Amino acid sequence: MKRHLILLMGIQLAACGQGEPRSKQYFEANIEDARMVAAACANGSQTGAECANADVAIQTVEGRERFERFRGKR
Repeated sequence: MKRHLILLMGIQLAACGQGEPRSKQYFEANIEDARMVAAACANGSQTGAECANADVAIQTVEGRERFERFRGKR
């Protein structure tokens, strides 16, 4: 019984560090977070889906800003 309890606790602790990557929509709403993640990805300290999501969000937001400037809204 004690071994099962220790094994179960170990599995729970291992799962704690694994969360879902933040989405493109999250990064679009929090562009500074996206820029920090992109910088971490560029220097190699972070990898994974968040890198791609942050990069796409930055491109989307910057594209929107360029379009707004083109139309004279900013």
